[in-house]
Amino acid sequence: MESAQSIRTELEELLQKPDNKTCADCGRPDPDWASVTLGVFLCIDCSGVHRNLGTHVSKVKSIQLDQWQLEHLMTMREIGNAVARDTWEKCLPPSNRRCTIRDDPVLREQWIRAKYERKEYTDTPESAQLRARYLSGVKEGFLSKKGKDNAKWQKRFVILNGDKLQYYQHEKDVPKDGRADSPKDSLPLLATTISVCSQKIEKPYSFQLTYNRRNYFFAAENGQEMVDWLNAIRAAKAKCLGIDEAVGDPAQMAKIIDHLNSAFALEGWLEKQGPQEKGWKRRWFALHDSVLLYYKQPSDAECLGFIQLGKRSQGYSVEENQKLPLGFCFSLITQRRTYSLRAESRDLVRAWIEALNLAIEKSQGADSAAMCEDDD
Repeated sequence: MESAQSIRTELEELLQKPDNKTCADCGRPDPDWASVTLGVFLCIDCSGVHRNLGTHVSKVKSIQLDQWQLEHLMTMREIGNAVARDTWEKCLPPSNRRCTIRDDPVLREQWIRAKYERKEYTDTPESAQLRARYLSGVKEGFLSKKGKDNAKWQKRFVILNGDKLQYYQHEKDVPKDGRADSPKDSLPLLATTISVCSQKIEKPYSFQLTYNRRNYFFAAENGQEMVDWLNAIRAAKAKCLGIDEAVGDPAQMAKIIDHLNSAFALEGWLEKQGPQEKGWKRRWFALHDSVLLYYKQPSDAECLGFIQLGKRSQGYSVEENQKLPLGFCFSLITQRRTYSLRAESRDLVRAWIEALNLAIEKSQGADSAAMCEDDD
């Protein structure tokens, strides 16, 4: 019979295997929890979701704080993160997105439930039927939508088909029998960015579609429905990008996945000094590709202004500014104006500088006709 110390020693050795050095579900380094039924090492956040699955699906233990039995160690020894991934993610569609450390809690929960509770990515006929809910890239149904000019949420009938997403005020407004009723709006998928916004706008199961610098906020009835819509939109975009033809071409597949994963590089509150340097205004900033947008509130449909970032050779740069009083400041230099911005901490300043520098490096050049640097 192995002693508690020898079990602890072997657990530490198992944690040194490359695949076990990160959480099996979100990739966070240095996991300190484990599911002794599934044989995977987990971070504390993912272990909380596993606990909510029930012990009939996943029984979790702290590596440092709990007592371990030999049978638990044997499960971890026989499985581990690599073997588990080959089982539970064997049929993960390339258009689906894996959970990351930064993900919204709803995405984390649904990713884990899809893997272990619904067994959505295993190689069975039942799992294939679950994936068929969204892999066709065709979906329709009711979602709540936030009004453009107010905070009111109303039911809208949404249709995803082909290369666009459209929504109607009522299901009866959908064209039938040759009628030519127009939708309330139509969003071309390849020019539309998707992101989850449940925490940002404090609306459960909500997601945001951004097209032509306009935000459209939708909300589902539950987490699984929200993720089904997100997966269906990603699958539809992937079909438009030619994902079926890219199978066997790693370079082309990587380009398609990069496009699908395109989202806001960074979002958050900053204070912005006006052009006359007379005062500071708190604004919600969002950086996507080489465009920096700012809003009065994160739930606003339209931005107050935006800055099309250009190349460094065109005079664009960003730097920390310690000359400004009161707080953690940095400057964004553009062709037309130097923006003085203030964050809540030095870490946030560094995060914004890093993200903006990367956007400037990737910029294709600023189009002066596209700039909108207002006097806000």
